[in-house]
Amino acid sequence: MKKSKSVLKVLVSLFVFLTLFFVEGYALFGFGGNTFKVGATPVPHAEILEFVKDDFKEKTGVELEIVIFTDYVQPNLALEDGSIDANYFQHEPYLETFKRERNLPDLVSVAKIHVEPMGFYLKKDLKDLKKGDLIIIPNDVTNEGRSLLLLQEYGVIKLREREDPLVATIKDIVENPYGLVFKELEAPYLPRTYKEDKNVVGAIINTNYAIEAGLNPLEDAVFFEGAQSPYANVIAVKESRVDDELVKALVEVLTTDKVRKFILENYNGAVVPVF
Repeated sequence: MKKSKSVLKVLVSLFVFLTLFFVEGYALFGFGGNTFKVGATPVPHAEILEFVKDDFKEKTGVELEIVIFTDYVQPNLALEDGSIDANYFQHEPYLETFKRERNLPDLVSVAKIHVEPMGFYLKKDLKDLKKGDLIIIPNDVTNEGRSLLLLQEYGVIKLREREDPLVATIKDIVENPYGLVFKELEAPYLPRTYKEDKNVVGAIINTNYAIEAGLNPLEDAVFFEGAQSPYANVIAVKESRVDDELVKALVEVLTTDKVRKFILENYNGAVVPVF
């Protein structure tokens, strides 16, 4: 009888130990066949994530699931509602503007990964621009301001001074020496519209969408931002998960010499690591 009780105590202790082990393991690394979902646009973000999937699995025991988005709005909404655990598609100025406009203060950046220099694409030489030529630019607040600042830097337009130049719009253009006409479009539609619409003479296009459309920023753009651009693309999570071990693991596998080499060798300067 005493022996049976001893055996029972051992079994109960073992059960408690295993229960605590798996609960702690699940909380720490998501053991139990769980996945860690990261929202990303296809190029280059999803490609870079695909490159580190095995490293993430080896480090955490958890599958890295890449959820593809083709716009700049849904990835943050999905992060807010918990559909994904992190996202990787945007630069910090865009994130801050999105948070302010959508009242989503708990979305935060945890790491800067790379810069995608924005480029100005033209179907004619810059010197041949004339009055009425149509130029299309992104319509989201941050990237519209960013594109106009790029045009101003190269003397195509001049903007009025304002407290926050990053949110400039076409209404802020005070000098337009070429007499250009500007139209705002959603960023994903810019490359196709630029290529197919005969009325469009030029476009400011984010590098990820340019690459997807077969445009080479280094060869096809008239000019583009330098590697020192402040618009580094970031990993974003909810503030409550900043210290999550899986989030830390994602940042670690994305900021290695191996990833730096992958970016430099595969994107020919159109994507620049910042770590």
